[in-house]
Amino acid sequence: MTGFYEELRGVADELFGEFKQGSVQLRRVTTTPGPNEWDPPTETTETWELGAAVKRVDQRYENGILIVQTGDIVTFAVPPVAPILSDGLVIDGTLRAITSLRPTPSAGTVVAWEVFCAA
Repeated sequence: MTGFYEELRGVADELFGEFKQGSVQLRRVTTTPGPNEWDPPTETTETWELGAAVKRVDQRYENGILIVQTGDIVTFAVPPVAPILSDGLVIDGTLRAITSLRPTPSAGTVVAWEVFCAA
């Protein structure tokens, strides 16, 4: 079954690459402490361009509960690194905080990610 999901991952990469909407980037800021306690930490920012589809929503269901909140659901193919909640998404030049991450499928080889960002 793993081969099937690897094939689906390739299909998702192709579709999101071809039909991506605007500019969407995954942004990760890593902080490294200075060599001494009194030295300021250094920040490294990495970005990855995503082929993504963005949908504006006013309400959504999460775990069977209706949540009324304006935001964007961003669906994208698997990037070179797995997204984490401390990452941000840059949608058409605007940094958005990630509030929910969902891999598809939930177990096994991930084919795509669905992320909710507050507006």
